[in-house]
Amino acid sequence: MSKVISFSNQKGGVGKTTTSREIGLYLAFYGYKTLLIDSDSQANLTKSLIGEELSGLYEALKGEDYVLKEVKENLCLLSGSIKLSLLGKSLIGEIDAYTRLRELLKEDIFNEFAYIIIDTPPSLGILTINALTASEHLVIPMSPALYSMQGTNDLMNTISQVRKNLNDKLNLLGVIINSFDQVPVITRQIKEEIEAGFKEKVFKTYISKSIKIEELIAVQKGVMDLKKSRLKDQFENLGEEFLTRIASYSKLSLEV
Repeated sequence: MSKVISFSNQKGGVGKTTTSREIGLYLAFYGYKTLLIDSDSQANLTKSLIGEELSGLYEALKGEDYVLKEVKENLCLLSGSIKLSLLGKSLIGEIDAYTRLRELLKEDIFNEFAYIIIDTPPSLGILTINALTASEHLVIPMSPALYSMQGTNDLMNTISQVRKNLNDKLNLLGVIINSFDQVPVITRQIKEEIEAGFKEKVFKTYISKSIKIEELIAVQKGVMDLKKSRLKDQFENLGEEFLTRIASYSKLSLEV
C-alpha cells in the first residue's frame, strides 16, 4: 500500500516545492517507485520537472482523463496547472469536496507506487485540505526567516480539524528547516525558535541556503544528479531520516 505524504505550509517561499521535489527524486534514485502530485495552481513542481502541459490533477479530480507522466526511472508526475485555481469554486457545495483526492488515489493505477508525495499550495484552501485528507503523513517545510512561525497556529488548527472530521490517520512526520545560513545571528535564533516550538518533530538534517538548487531546477535536474557536494550530502541524510521516520510510524502501527 502506498505511503502518502503531503508537504504543506501556507506561508510561501519556504522551500516546500523544492523539498518535496528533491525527496521524490531521492526516493526514485534509490529504487522506490514514487509519484509526485502537483496540487498548486502555480505548477512550479511541474515546471521544474517537465516542459509541457498535460492533463493532470485538475482533470483527475473532475473525473476526466489524465496522464501520469514518467519523469525518469521510478518517478512519475501528476501535473498541476493554472486550472486548479478554478477547482475550489466548482467544488463548493459538493458533498465530496474534501475527499476527491483520497478517492482518486484508491484507483488501481496508484497501487504500484511505494510513495506518493503531494506538493500543496501556499494556502489552507480546498486543495490543501484534499491533500491532508488523502495523506498518512505531513511534512512542514520552514525557512529560518522573520515571521517564519507566523500562521503556524492556523496550520496546526487545520490539521486538528482534518484529523477530527476527515482523516484520523494523519500525523505530523516532521518539520524540515530549509535555506539555512548559519552566519547571521538572526537565522540561528529563528532556527532555535522553530526547534523550541516543534521539539523532536524537527528533522535533525537541515538544508543550507544555496543557489545550486535554482541552477538545477533551471535545467530540470535534481540534487541527486550532482557528483559530490555538501547539498547532496544534506539531501542524502534528509532522505534517510525521512525513510526512518516513516518506518518507525509503520512499526508503531503494526504493534498497535
